[in-house]
Amino acid sequence: MRDYAVNTNDFSFWYGSFQALNGLTLNIPAGKITALIGPSGCGKSTFLKCLNRINERAGQVSHNGSMQVFGHDIYHPSVALPELRKQVGMVFQKPNPLPLSIFENVVFGVKTHMKKVTTAELNAMVESALTRVGLWEDLKDRLSKSALTLSLEKQQRLCIARLLPLKPKLLLLDEPCSALDPAGIEAIEGLIRDLKKDYSIIIVTHSMAQAKRVSDDTIFMYMGELVEVGTTKQVFESPKEPRTAAYIEGRFG
Repeated sequence: MRDYAVNTNDFSFWYGSFQALNGLTLNIPAGKITALIGPSGCGKSTFLKCLNRINERAGQVSHNGSMQVFGHDIYHPSVALPELRKQVGMVFQKPNPLPLSIFENVVFGVKTHMKKVTTAELNAMVESALTRVGLWEDLKDRLSKSALTLSLEKQQRLCIARLLPLKPKLLLLDEPCSALDPAGIEAIEGLIRDLKKDYSIIIVTHSMAQAKRVSDDTIFMYMGELVEVGTTKQVFESPKEPRTAAYIEGRFG
């Protein structure tokens, strides 16, 4: 299973009595960008949040079946959630920088998870992370400024940068471009493609054009069920399931 970022076997998930995911069995390759598509409410974001178990904050939840991330059962009783969330980072559709300085945003996770970090190490982490997301040259003289003063596109880049010092293996992007203008979308998509060199990435998107532009593989979900999975070229050009064809052609959803 070394070649897979995610493996699920008959995985189902409930919020209280509401079943959000129904019997998902799939393998998501490592080192690629995988798009999750489907109409609103089909379970895309729930699936994403299962991968770092952040949806457990919603209260009464339960699951059946298995879910593995890089070969590890993430629902095993021995799993420590802080450690899991270091390995599986998540960015949401609306940029959510903390009301702190740019510098403190980047090192927030490090200070939370790592107790002994020197100032020199923190400085190096900030420069490395901001360089990786293309912000260092622009922000290196403004690190003490509030992150909330940045444009939405730069805020979203900063949110991605905030994950990198923790050295995650898997990045989860939940509609990361939905709040951005066309120029911001182009910039974030370019960043996503560049990050694929070092990370496995799963992106939820309602934009069929975006899924085609940035992803290697595509998963189509409908009403909590897996309908089709394949390479993006195959899913969009020769879908095997009629519901997939109907959705990507805009006949429903």
